[in-house]
Amino acid sequence: MTNSKPSVTASVSIAILDGNIMRRGYPAKAGSKILANFVSPLDASVVRRLTENNIDISGMTAMNEFGLPSFISGMSGDIYDSVRAVAANNASFALCNDVFGTYRRQAAEEGVYYLHPTYGTVSRYGLIPTVCSMDQIGLACKNPADGFKVLSIISGNDPKDGAMFPEKHYVYTKTDKQLTVGVPTAILKQAGECAQESIARFSSAFNSTNIELKYFDVYKQVMYILACAEASSNLMRYDGIKFGYRASDFNNLNDLYIKTRTKALGLEAKLAAIMGFMVLSQEYYVPLYEKAMKMRRLIKESLRFNEYDVIALPAKISDDPYENLSLYALAPLAGLPSISFSFEGYGIQLIADVKRESALLTALERV
Repeated sequence: MTNSKPSVTASVSIAILDGNIMRRGYPAKAGSKILANFVSPLDASVVRRLTENNIDISGMTAMNEFGLPSFISGMSGDIYDSVRAVAANNASFALCNDVFGTYRRQAAEEGVYYLHPTYGTVSRYGLIPTVCSMDQIGLACKNPADGFKVLSIISGNDPKDGAMFPEKHYVYTKTDKQLTVGVPTAILKQAGECAQESIARFSSAFNSTNIELKYFDVYKQVMYILACAEASSNLMRYDGIKFGYRASDFNNLNDLYIKTRTKALGLEAKLAAIMGFMVLSQEYYVPLYEKAMKMRRLIKESLRFNEYDVIALPAKISDDPYENLSLYALAPLAGLPSISFSFEGYGIQLIADVKRESALLTALERV
């Protein structure tokens, strides 16, 4: 990774935005009825950078409400429109915020690449927040080399986002280093024999080493506790007063709040809000929220990127989306870059150290 000013080619000239990225004068609903009447008053920083580089924005796609996955039994499946738009060649790439692994898993299933950059390298200004400490705009693309060119355009310090690294520009290039791939064998066994063989063949192109991802058995619990806590705080801005949907049959202010949120928020958003309030309550703050924060720090400190360059994980271990959350929790919890794709018909996710996207690009170039 270098920090000289990037350029882009005509092959990546058409973008599509997920419904939670603001574009001046256009609806920004984030998949929720509670923002049904909201029109963005501003351009997100990523939108401004695309237009400054003459990249056309062809439209916006639908999405799950605030990007929340469908964990409740009996609900309809995830929407995935951004990934499918790219898979169908409706756009060169799509910008998305994938906290819970929805797009990363779907990309591997649709034959598309999903680049999830290092937290703090792409501005979140103009992104409707869900989980602020994990929100990070990434992109789905057909060609990873072109995807990294786009990533170099939208990345770089933005004074409007206070949680960014200082570098003004990033250019992602492959390296000549012989990479070492860390393979968590115990986790692969959960994905089935075919997925194990696919990752084994992928890893054979590099040096490889068996690793243990310490605390993997609690990744999903830590992720869900912290995500719900932050999501509940973000959801409380939708009260029917300042913008968005407002219930009409209310008697007082409290009644307005209750009826607006009851009618306009979906089940997943309500569940996240309730869970978030619970873990932040006086009774559960220490045993749940504070403990999860400590575990997040331990998870980050347990990684050994001095022993390997990338970690190879399957894109799916179960048909249960909550179980799959374990695979996708590490990147947002630790602020790490990752890329998801299909290899020999099976989904793989590679994760690298902070600001080491070059290792991901190098790995793809050598297989």
